[in-house]
Amino acid sequence: MKTLKKYGKTLGLSFLFLFFLAICIALLNTFQILFTKGSDIVLFIAMILTLFVIGFNFGKKAEKKGYLEGLKIGIVFIFFLLLINFLFYRTGFSLERLIYYLVLILSSVLGSMVGINKKH
Repeated sequence: MKTLKKYGKTLGLSFLFLFFLAICIALLNTFQILFTKGSDIVLFIAMILTLFVIGFNFGKKAEKKGYLEGLKIGIVFIFFLLLINFLFYRTGFSLERLIYYLVLILSSVLGSMVGINKKH
């Protein structure tokens, strides 16, 4: 139960941050300051950085095998993204989506690997 609370709080805060960022990007799109392709790239980079930071924090707290912590948090995060994608957008699964999700998981794994090495 303790780990569920830990993951839930972290995932909730990261989704809240990404939701706020998505609203800001949508506003920039509305006023034609940032265009669709640019907003997709900005949101993707923000997701990569968010997962890297989350992985880094979990890696710092891990006793050993930090990459497993990053893998766990990445898979949980991707599960929620897939759930949202299938419920709201009803888009199919493609090779492009698979690569997209693998890059996000890889960023959380790398973040946790860096985090476990930065432990004091």
